[in-house]
Amino acid sequence: MFSIIEHIEYLVTRYDCVVVPGWGAFIANYSTAQYDEGNAQMERPQRAIGFNASVNHNDGLLAQSICRREGLTFDESMRFIADSVTTFRQQLAMDSEVSMGRLGYFRRNQGQFIEFVPFANANACDQYYGLDDLSIKMVDALEQERAEREASEQQAIIPKERNLFSRKATQIAASVAVLIGLSVVLTTPIIVDRTHHDMAGMAPTVTAPQSQRLDGMTVQQGVQAQAITPVEEYQGIARMGNTAGKYYMVIATLRNQAELEAFKKRHPVLVPHMKMLDYKGMMCVYVARSDDYSQLMSLRSELPEQLRDVWIYN
Repeated sequence: MFSIIEHIEYLVTRYDCVVVPGWGAFIANYSTAQYDEGNAQMERPQRAIGFNASVNHNDGLLAQSICRREGLTFDESMRFIADSVTTFRQQLAMDSEVSMGRLGYFRRNQGQFIEFVPFANANACDQYYGLDDLSIKMVDALEQERAEREASEQQAIIPKERNLFSRKATQIAASVAVLIGLSVVLTTPIIVDRTHHDMAGMAPTVTAPQSQRLDGMTVQQGVQAQAITPVEEYQGIARMGNTAGKYYMVIATLRNQAELEAFKKRHPVLVPHMKMLDYKGMMCVYVARSDDYSQLMSLRSELPEQLRDVWIYN
């Protein structure tokens, strides 16, 4: 069983006015695309369906559609339309609403007037099917948003620049503090006792050293020297001797007896010439003594290169 609602839906998409005899007319209302500045949207073109109950004459459009599709005569089509309108009125009286398929529905407003409520997505025009509103902002609004965004980014950058400046300032302050400390250290005078101008070393002068014997070697109190690498030939030392004189040629400084024994094993040829000075617990090995400072200096020049870094004390 067919319904006149199917024919009304079809005809509304193709004609601006579809009259249902004895009921009223469905009228298409066009609206062009327009911009809604408040919502920043470009509204699509629309073809909305309205209803006018005053236009209810028979123009033959709906009857002809039923004749073509259903194979009825014109009179049969008119009777079918009249029966459908009677059904609409009875349903409206009982339920207060009558559905018109995809177009909308009728309802009795305040129990007296008939009102048509179209659906928002009613397919009233195939040309506009699928179109939707577009979100488009004006140029002025875009410029304002960009200005606000740049201002926000600038506010976010400023604290970072300030933090960077603070870190650089801290680094500079630390560098200045280090430079000040170095200047204080470097400009503080160091007092050096240069009473004996003929000393070759920086250790304090030892006066009247006291000799003692240690494992067959003489240990002299009060002299400090530095360790050097011994040599294997000592002709100059043998010629000069090492038993008398106020100046001492020190070739090594050892901390304990174990280091002394190791030193003697590495340089057995040097053992006959070695004597010891004990200065503040350190064993200072010397190989020659003389009252002539220049003579010891000349002897040092005769030594191999690895032994020339000697200290001479008086």
